Amino acid sequence: MDFTTNKSALLSALGTLSKITPTRTTLPVLSSVLIETKDTKTITLRSTDLELEMIFIIEASVLEEGQVCAPIYKLLEITQNILEEEVSIHVNETNRMRIKNNTGKYILSCKGTEEFPEKREDNALTDLPTEFLNDTINNTIYSCSKDELKPQLNGVLLNFASSSVTAVATDGHRLVKFIYQQNNPTQTTVIVPQKFLNIIAGGTINTKKAELKVSENYITITTTNQILSTRLISDKFPDYENVIPKEHTNNSSVSKQTLQGAVKRVSLMSNKTTKQVILNITANKIIVSAEDNETGGSATEEIETEHTGKDLIIGFNSTLLLEILKHQKTEDIEILTSEPLSAALIKQKEEKNTETTTLLMPIRI
Repeated sequence: MDFTTNKSALLSALGTLSKITPTRTTLPVLSSVLIETKDTKTITLRSTDLELEMIFIIEASVLEEGQVCAPIYKLLEITQNILEEEVSIHVNETNRMRIKNNTGKYILSCKGTEEFPEKREDNALTDLPTEFLNDTINNTIYSCSKDELKPQLNGVLLNFASSSVTAVATDGHRLVKFIYQQNNPTQTTVIVPQKFLNIIAGGTINTKKAELKVSENYITITTTNQILSTRLISDKFPDYENVIPKEHTNNSSVSKQTLQGAVKRVSLMSNKTTKQVILNITANKIIVSAEDNETGGSATEEIETEHTGKDLIIGFNSTLLLEILKHQKTEDIEILTSEPLSAALIKQKEEKNTETTTLLMPIRI
């Protein structure tokens, strides 16, 4: 195999594919990227971790056809440090890769493609619009669980109705329900792994010019030069509708930035283990406080609020609360509460075109 290609295009492809490549695996060949000549003008690069698969198609001047599995991290490092804009790559019959530039050459020991997984084929696909993707990912993915023992919480539930997409993510301590208005030709519900959504959120894929397809087991997004697909999560998602409180006795309206700033400052004095901050909510103010009995430190701030209902003292994990506040898009928010140990809801005031409901479980004071 022998070809020349643009360094920037190769670097972009390898950088994205390296995020898919597993760092630890019982199949050593998965640490490689499969490079294959498609015709005399393009090459394809493919990586997989057996759940996620991604293909890049980049322009190249192909002198000799072929295919090889190259160690992706070493190839990425070499490409990053080459100064020239063009990269020349030659692979001989013993799968030794020569990367050549104006000042020298680099030799990489590669592998044949026999053990590399076959390209994924799934013909039973249903087309779906992609308008919802960016907003939905930005508003939900931060609430996914990182616990691999709970696979059903490692992704975002997407419910495609006739005129909306409802996305739900939770890690057991917080939950986000995000509704985006768009017409869908098909009604279906799937759980999409967060790794797939994180790749899209990275901005490599232009979702405005992409096609989204879903089948019984996979979801795929395709552009003119990229194909990203993943196996759907088959475990049952929690019954989130029964988790979200239908009624509440207290409603506190507050500036998002003001509350976010107060919690951020006060949490500096919170216990390093519990990270607890306390909100003392009264008729016209919220007293935000934290205390660390181990060090004897404490902090208190007071902010204005418009409150209806009874006075309430409630505690939250400051890290979770701050991350939720960071993702609220409107200037003012509503905090809906009932009891000190009951779930609190956070809603955006005057939200346009979308509807976001965020649930946060309190911690015992």
